[in-house]
Amino acid sequence: MFEMVSYKKFRDTPSVRFFDITVPESNVRDLVVHTGPATSPPDSDRGYWQFYLHPHQEDNLLAISGGRTFYLVNFTWNYPYHIVRLETDREILRIPRGTFHRSVSDRNGSVVMNQAVRDLEATVASEFRVYDSGKIPRLLKATSTSAPLPKLHGFQW
Repeated sequence: MFEMVSYKKFRDTPSVRFFDITVPESNVRDLVVHTGPATSPPDSDRGYWQFYLHPHQEDNLLAISGGRTFYLVNFTWNYPYHIVRLETDREILRIPRGTFHRSVSDRNGSVVMNQAVRDLEATVASEFRVYDSGKIPRLLKATSTSAPLPKLHGFQW
């Protein structure tokens, strides 16, 4: 299943904090900037949610600034639908291969760094294909209002 991975602060000086955020297996770094209340991937033309699913990539996501909410669906998990809140100065969200996922940034946007782990078979075409829930009945059903409520993680009440 997905994980929330801790990282370590290793030094403090006046007004400066240093963190080791290394994901040892990572072989790719992405910086993803949402300049406002963006949704990635965006909804389909017909209004259905769309998702990414990486068959050859594990994501390790760290919020550098702002916040972002992730919607995760993986039919191999005991409970397939989770909503995870990722905020600055929190954990790294590890999303395993084969997990449908999408994200929505806060109103002021967000910056997220991904220390991905890619297999040799990974390509931009294979890893960034968009899946339309309107064309995948099982995915649409899992995220519909008639489905069991999703499990929520990382939200401050």
